[in-house]
Amino acid sequence: MLNNVRIGKVPCIPDPVSLVLRIHQNYLKSQTSLSLLNIFLFMSLEEYPNWIRGIDVFIGLVTVLVGAWILFSPDLVEATLVITIAIGLFLIGVVRFGKGISMSGLTMSSRAMKIISGIGAIALSLLSFLFSSLTVTFLITLLTFAIMIVGLSRMVVGNGEKTMPEWMRLLNIVGGGVVFFFGFFAAIFTDMGFFTLRIMLSCVFIALGVIRIAGASKGEMT
Repeated sequence: MLNNVRIGKVPCIPDPVSLVLRIHQNYLKSQTSLSLLNIFLFMSLEEYPNWIRGIDVFIGLVTVLVGAWILFSPDLVEATLVITIAIGLFLIGVVRFGKGISMSGLTMSSRAMKIISGIGAIALSLLSFLFSSLTVTFLITLLTFAIMIVGLSRMVVGNGEKTMPEWMRLLNIVGGGVVFFFGFFAAIFTDMGFFTLRIMLSCVFIALGVIRIAGASKGEMT
């Protein structure tokens, strides 16, 4: 009779040590995921990490050098000028869009203008690449609208950030005004000489670079 009795499977009871190790491993994985998330969302904190400040200073220096190159390059032609401006505005747009999304320390109006100006700069610079067969005058006019949006964004940030030091607010307002009006003049007076256009666009990039360098060097999230 005993031979006909079936014995069911005995439930497996986990070893307490293995269970603790497994819980610890899952905890470490979750902490790693959180750490990676914090890296991607570092700007959601109101802090301004030194390595990001370094990147901002570098971008500012490159922007100033591009502005100087536009002005002093003896071999610069109109097609090269369009490509240079488009690349510069694309990079500026990416930075402004990223900061607008992630910088929680700014007012809603400042963040909104950063996002709008970033999207505008990215879209218009990409359009100039996609429709590169159009006339140089039209492409430059297209890019000047992106310049105006970026300048307007700077003025909004300078006016809206009441906690920002006065000199930094003034620099954003004045620099943003220079960028906006030079972009406006370049869009309206399309028949101006090529050298005059170079001067105006050079001032635009130099102004944007100086504002970025000044803000980053003093730890201001602009």
